[in-house]
Amino acid sequence: MTATPAAQRVRRLRAADVADLVARLEAGFGATPSLEAMLSNQFLLDALDRGQHPHFVVWPGEEPTAVLYAGSGGTLVPAGAPAAAPALALASERISWRVLVGDAAIAEPLLERAARGLFRRRVSAREQRFMIAGEPAFAVDAPSGLRPARSCDLDRLTAFACNLHVEDRMGPPIARSGRAAIRSRMAASVERGAAWVVERRGQVVAKIDLSLHSPTRGAQIAGVYVDAEWRGAGIATGAVGAITALLLDRGLPGVTLHVRADNGPGVAAYGRAGFTDHGAWTLALR
Repeated sequence: MTATPAAQRVRRLRAADVADLVARLEAGFGATPSLEAMLSNQFLLDALDRGQHPHFVVWPGEEPTAVLYAGSGGTLVPAGAPAAAPALALASERISWRVLVGDAAIAEPLLERAARGLFRRRVSAREQRFMIAGEPAFAVDAPSGLRPARSCDLDRLTAFACNLHVEDRMGPPIARSGRAAIRSRMAASVERGAAWVVERRGQVVAKIDLSLHSPTRGAQIAGVYVDAEWRGAGIATGAVGAITALLLDRGLPGVTLHVRADNGPGVAAYGRAGFTDHGAWTLALR
């Protein structure tokens, strides 16, 4: 009798099995490593590179074809075979997660299965497009005023991040008490050189930051925001294209980003910046 996916148990990743899982992720659980597979799993690979294997479970126990990462900050990332969804959903019930992001092929059935659980919580999910840039040459001019962010920009960066939280449908407006955490996160991005701004007429009118930067796994652009008065002028396309070209020229293997599927202007802007669409992902919040 063949065990059902739900009956096949997940197990915690052992340190001795990290190299094997890295190889599987680099190949997208297929036969041959590829740049697209590596970049699709760059978050998981970067976590493994940083020694976070205790945060991983794999399915099935031997010869895994799927994985679930549970970060200490409440981020849940599934990857691999959709058949693993029932088992990974059972594992997720024991995790106090806030954000789930992953390839829609496995994330959607995982969420559907988890919604039937006894301790289910209301989840808000939406489709995103996963986009990749892997070529260092772009026919995009950097916008005037593009520069690395500085500590003196923190007030503006914090305001933009709070605005983006609402406009990107991540939740209600952030209360005053929550802004300190946003400011701290932006300060950390500035300190490690992972944030840029566009300045016009002496005022910051746009921001771009990185949620991931790895010499071996590439970078991921996040937090792109342009002040409403300056939209439609090509600032996002130019800034994202210029930063991407800079990162690729430094030798990074590729740059990725996620954008809401219903954000047509954003998808078009990133396409003009050299990014190509590599499929549907799911972002879920609870």
